[in-house]
Amino acid sequence: MLKILVTDGANKNTLSILRHLDHNECRIDITSHLSKWLSLCSYSRYCENIIKLNSNPGDLDNYAKELIQVVEKGNYDVFIPVGLYSNLAASKYKREIQSYANLIVPDWKYMKIAANKDMTIDLASRIGVPVPKTGVLTDFGDLQDVTEFPVVIKSSDESKNFIKYCNNPWELLENYDQLSAKSRTKIICQEYIEGFGCGFFGVYYKGKLISYFLHKRLKEFPITGGPSAVAESFFDEKLYYYGKQLCDALHWNGPIMAEFKYDARMNDYKLIEVNPKLWGSLDLTIEAGINVPQILIQSALNREIEYKPTYSYIKYRWIFPDESKVLVSKPSIKAIRDFMTLEPNTLTNIYFTDPLPTMLQVARSLVEGLIIILNSNARYPHGRHDS
Repeated sequence: MLKILVTDGANKNTLSILRHLDHNECRIDITSHLSKWLSLCSYSRYCENIIKLNSNPGDLDNYAKELIQVVEKGNYDVFIPVGLYSNLAASKYKREIQSYANLIVPDWKYMKIAANKDMTIDLASRIGVPVPKTGVLTDFGDLQDVTEFPVVIKSSDESKNFIKYCNNPWELLENYDQLSAKSRTKIICQEYIEGFGCGFFGVYYKGKLISYFLHKRLKEFPITGGPSAVAESFFDEKLYYYGKQLCDALHWNGPIMAEFKYDARMNDYKLIEVNPKLWGSLDLTIEAGINVPQILIQSALNREIEYKPTYSYIKYRWIFPDESKVLVSKPSIKAIRDFMTLEPNTLTNIYFTDPLPTMLQVARSLVEGLIIILNSNARYPHGRHDS
């Protein structure tokens, strides 16, 4: 019986790990910075123990120190970091953690490149992976050089609340003022790419790609661009080549996602950013036949891995809370009909064999949906784009 520690108990991809490992072979403990009652994974029948953490995840040194204490005390066989800060902490303190448990994370020098958007875009440009027109905004004088709109500005090492759409110079000035006041790193400015979102997902072992997956986003929340609410398996030779080329150049070790958008005007894919961690749409990857958590465990233990180069073509819906938030953001008769219809070859995150997390996700849908209805800022947290 392997003893596994997995981080970020509030995340849906952590729940996916819990549900898709062999529980005749694994006992899984979960860490969370939220209380047990607010942590999604604590409601899962597959969670052995939830460990409440007290550190600030953004303070990598103290966060890593607390993780090391948990790993040392728990006598774990394998440690799997899930969220961004967990991966950053695990990479920075890789040697210390490996003294107590097996894990698969990249060296810190490569993690720093992947976790900073300006460095990632620079690397991609140098090796021939297409990127949007990108500039770094260091002061208000740089704003005058931006003449084509819409554009997207974002903090180099953050996401979610650190991204804004700008349709004109006035919005650019206002949003830059807001981001620069709270961002700890450079602000980058990119042309807005009109097209669907897609991704290359890889699992690497000491710089070698051992498994991959591609998907296309069909619905996102926020509806102007964000994590997948509905996605499907997908393959395109060009996208695979771009993603592998970039991740190979990073000499990666562990899971990684290269996020692209298809530029319909150029008939090409443009790199948006790299997520140096397990992706939020992990359910789709696993259900399509690539059991990433199992691959990570086998890699961490230096066991022989059964390489699977192909995967099934399916659609996956995160009905609660993600797709429901898409529905209330832009309701229509067609949207309601689409939401109520389950197409063939489509799976959802509703698990009748593990019902309590689903019930929590339904409750979240009701609360967050009401907030979206009453507050347009919740519906469009990054602003709207004109294109």
